[in-house]
Amino acid sequence: MNYKYLIILLFLGITSQSWSQQSYKEILEDKMVRSSTKTISVNQADNILFCNKDTILKCDAINKNIIINCDTIRNYIIGKACEYIGVLYHYGQSSEKGFDCSGYVKFVYKIFGLTLPHSSYAQYKMCNHLDSTEVKPGDLVFFITRGNNISHVGIYLGDNQFIHSPGRGRSVSIDSLDLHYYKRHFVGFGSVL
Repeated sequence: MNYKYLIILLFLGITSQSWSQQSYKEILEDKMVRSSTKTISVNQADNILFCNKDTILKCDAINKNIIINCDTIRNYIIGKACEYIGVLYHYGQSSEKGFDCSGYVKFVYKIFGLTLPHSSYAQYKMCNHLDSTEVKPGDLVFFITRGNNISHVGIYLGDNQFIHSPGRGRSVSIDSLDLHYYKRHFVGFGSVL
């Protein structure tokens, strides 16, 4: 193999990537992103510039200031989770065609190399359990909605909001832990990050 061509290709790859990131930041400089509750400067969002920033910033239900203060893997997880808003619930499924609650969490986390079981109870058992002062966006939130064991899971977004695949006839959506139903069935938070 001719090393001269390999070095040129490597150089082009590195310079084009840094140029595109710099240009992207310059284009976004001084522009504002408005949500229904807050206005933030895109410059504050350096952590999420390259991890589904557009998806996160378009989602009015998410408090962007909380997301911006998260580490990168959490931003990636939340951004990817938001891409599936509107995908219908399908019991036992874990694909872009449909999810049940634990299948949804498993699917999103798997994209980032984190292997979780396809059971909300098993996910709960493997987590480090957190209290409300320790939880961060990207952690998991667990519920008992039937029986005596964990039977529902979602991904915490911050500000008492979470994203999940709620059940038959519904689709992936964002809900609040402040809603009476979720307050009544809430068990706790967990983290595998």
